[in-house]
Amino acid sequence: MDSGKHKRSRKRKFKSNSVSNNGLSSNQFGRRIARQHKLVARTLGRTPPGVAFMGSARTRPGNPYYDVNIEAAKAVAALGFPIYHGGGPGQMEASAIGAAQGGAKSIALCLRLARKEEVFGPHDQAVWFDDFSPRVDTLRRFGSMAMVFFPGGIGTMHEAMSMIDNIMQKKAPVRPIIFFEPVADKPYWQGLFDWLKNVVMAVGLLKAEDIPFVHIVRSVDELVAVIKSHNQLS
Repeated sequence: MDSGKHKRSRKRKFKSNSVSNNGLSSNQFGRRIARQHKLVARTLGRTPPGVAFMGSARTRPGNPYYDVNIEAAKAVAALGFPIYHGGGPGQMEASAIGAAQGGAKSIALCLRLARKEEVFGPHDQAVWFDDFSPRVDTLRRFGSMAMVFFPGGIGTMHEAMSMIDNIMQKKAPVRPIIFFEPVADKPYWQGLFDWLKNVVMAVGLLKAEDIPFVHIVRSVDELVAVIKSHNQLS
């Protein structure tokens, strides 16, 4: 029987200092993330945006992915853009070498991992991050002229999909998201785009017009042309 009185809803109280799996409370973790963003502001505050290069840490000189990456970064650096990269070995090191050869600034955005802290390749500035999220935010902010993805694994895929989603949701300015195929007869990225077209788009969960800023290129000339066109360079 309705007594005409409404029971007060009981509000759940969430502890703001609840402990996460990394051993930090929510407040501590929030402060740690904020400190990393402040470090970026202090270190890169006067550094102009440029082109971000991403890819695997597992390649070495002599691998075609690595060698072509050097030439690609060199050509983009010659346009006058700083090159932002992850500061690690493999494709990141190749990007740093290409930046130096092309006469542009090489900016390393490094992540602290279990291994020894070391910046690979020539660099003008380096910022060290404790967490993935502020590092990805920094790549998104400073790689605003274009973002280039060479072959990589889960980390590279995470960065690529995150950037595409941010642009789709209008959380980041549009810029070319470029997937580089270094070996013409052994495509690396094409299978991903076949899946997006034949599966994801086929069931209506994505439309081609959602991602007009995404490109696959197969040569350094193509890469340079896409970047020059977007940034209205002659």
